[in-house]
This record gives sequence, C-alpha cells and structure tokens, in this order.
Amino acid sequence: MPYDDTTRPVTRARRAFGPDQLRDLPREHLRKLCHGLLLVDGAGIEDYRSTVDMDEFAVAVPGLWHTHRVLVRIYHRPITKADTDDARTFAAATDALECLVLPAHGAHDAELDVDPGVTVLSAAGIADRIIASSLVRWDADRPSLATERLDLILRLSSTAVLDPVGIEWLPSLALNELPTQLAESGIEPQDLLERKAFRLLTATFRFGGVRYGESARGKRLPDAVLHWPDGGNIAALVDCKAASSGYLMDADHLLRFVNYWEALSTELEEEGRNLRYLIVLSSFFQGQDDGRHPYLNRAEQIRDKTGLQLAYVTASDLAWTAARIEQADLSSSQRQAFDWHGLLSAGLVSSEQFDDALQKVLT
Repeated sequence: MPYDDTTRPVTRARRAFGPDQLRDLPREHLRKLCHGLLLVDGAGIEDYRSTVDMDEFAVAVPGLWHTHRVLVRIYHRPITKADTDDARTFAAATDALECLVLPAHGAHDAELDVDPGVTVLSAAGIADRIIASSLVRWDADRPSLATERLDLILRLSSTAVLDPVGIEWLPSLALNELPTQLAESGIEPQDLLERKAFRLLTATFRFGGVRYGESARGKRLPDAVLHWPDGGNIAALVDCKAASSGYLMDADHLLRFVNYWEALSTELEEEGRNLRYLIVLSSFFQGQDDGRHPYLNRAEQIRDKTGLQLAYVTASDLAWTAARIEQADLSSSQRQAFDWHGLLSAGLVSSEQFDDALQKVLT
C-alpha cells in the first residue's frame, strides 16, 4: 500500500529516468553504479574484465548452504541471442552457477529465447533498480554512485553481529528506501525509520521515553518523546523525516512542530520534565553551511514560538556512532555519559561533532 499520510508526508523524489536516459549514461557511471549495487546486496567481487562493448564482474554470493559464483555482464550495446549464449558458455567454463545480463541499450530481438542459467534484466528494470537505490546521488535526474554512502553501509554491515536493532538499515531508511532484505515486506521506509530510530536511541544510547509513531497518525504528536539517559528531567521531541533528496523544513512542518509542543509541553511539565529540544532526524539537510543555511531561520522561529532548541541530526551519523559504541561494548554508565547537551546545542550537528562527543566517552 502506498505511503499516504497527510500529517507527515514522505519526500520520495520522482525521477525522469528510464531506458532512454540509461542509454545516455556514461559507461563509467553505469559500471560504478552496478558495482555499488552488487556490493550492497552482499556480493563479493572476485574478478573484473572489460571489452569494447561489455563490462563483466565475477561475484560470489551467499547461497543456502554455501557461496556460489555468478557472472554479471553489463552490455553497452543492444544484445542478441548470441550474446546470452556466449554468457552461458563462459559462465559454465568459469564455474559460475548462473549469469545475469544487464543490457543497458536493450535487445535487438523483441523477445530473446534465453537458456536456463541466464537471466536478462530489461533496461527498464535496470533503471528501476537505480532509482530505488539509496546509494545513488542525483544531479537533477542524472544518477551517479554516492561512494561515501556505500562506504558507510559496508562499514555498518561489518557490525551486523552487534546489531540487534537494525543500525545498518538506518541510512537507507532515512533516504526513503528499504534495505534489500526488506524489499518485499510491504513496510514503508518512514514507518521503519521511526521504529528503528527509537529502538536505537533507547537501546544503544539509553534514552527513556515514549514512541508514538504510526499509532499517532492524525494526532498532533511527534514520533517520540525522549527522556534523558542520566535520569535527569530533560526531555526532547523527536520527528523522523525519510527524504530521498534531503530534508527542508517548510512552513507546514514548522506549524506541526509548534503543535507538537503545544500538545505535550504542559503534560511533560506536570510530570516534572523540562522539554528543551526538538530533534529532526533525516538523511541530510538541504542547504550550505555558509552562514545562510535554512536551518538558521527555522531554528530561530522554533525558539521564538516554543523555546525549544532545534537540532538537525543525520541518520548516518547516528548509525555510525551507535555502531562504534556497540563495537566498543561500552558500559551503561559510559553510554549515559554521552554529551547530548553539547552535541544538540550545535543545532546543525556534524559528523565531526559526533566523533568528538564519542571520543570523550571512549577515553
């Protein structure tokens, strides 16, 4: 079911990218995109070769009881039956269990009679996978591989044994994309982002609090209220924004945030809570950090209307910090000592500030 929430719209971008645009994509860009998609899907690259009209990867992928070899060919011209036959023959000669053919320029034949062991993904199918990937950076409607996102996902994947709350999924969810493992789940990225972010904040960082999330649809409530890990009376409102092209607070969102404060501030005060922060968690935040970032005006408006400190936090920074905390197996007291006040007071929180806060706990 499509995500349909008028109170918290998801900002999945619509891309004018299909077979025609795929044909116009530079060969090097397409090769890098396919390379990244293979890696993030768990494939290990064993070999690579290039010819005049083809790039080929030999990859190892996990099977049910063992790892098996797959041949992946990217053709940069229309393909024929002879090409799929050659791919099958070469796959067999190199002990590959199957062959995946990616014809970026389509096929000469309207319908290829493909032999068993060979799968041909249409040009439209290739374009759809590129559009759906959280590893892609878009310049207008032209894609390229976001290498820093790939690096983060691969590093987070190495912590999977320490990841009971789905830390490694957070960056993809914040970009409004489901991880490959959940592609058929029917769960919306926005919903899962809210759940996983709250679980991470409470499990890894030891916050207390209440999650509202999907159960509060149509109500004037944020995704969660956090209670400070040290047991003090400080509290924060948290709202997650899955955004494929980065988050930019508009006037409607500003009004909603003020409504959240109006709905909860009196109740929290009666509980002895000092509501001090509004945390917005997203993929990244549109604007340049040059003294004119859109955050600055919105932070001033939030402060004037509610007295809250607005803090922008990226899901990738939160996930990477959480992964390092789990790797270090920090004690509960160390986790509670993480300086969230110092971090959130920066407002537009950077990865360097996360690193500094973590180092103070580790040393």
